[in-house]
Amino acid sequence: MAALATALRTPVRADFALGAEPALVHVALAAPMPALVCWEHTGIPRLVRALGAHEVLGVPAAWPDRYDLVWQFTRSRGRWSFRELPQHLLPGDA
Repeated sequence: MAALATALRTPVRADFALGAEPALVHVALAAPMPALVCWEHTGIPRLVRALGAHEVLGVPAAWPDRYDLVWQFTRSRGRWSFRELPQHLLPGDA
């Protein structure tokens, strides 16, 4: 993550702990550019709910038993859309 932040010339914020999803969402939504959030998989449903995106079509209720996924949320005109982007990094990743 540090290499990406350096390449993008943007700071990494690591001052949010699991359970602080509403505060993290507040800061991410106020950012002047898109935010990349790397988070503990058990807290992702709370993060999605704090975004107000938990009822968006296709959003799973819980993080699946996979670690090669990126969940992309895009807000346009006040509405969220969702994409799941599998990375297929490890042998056997579906």
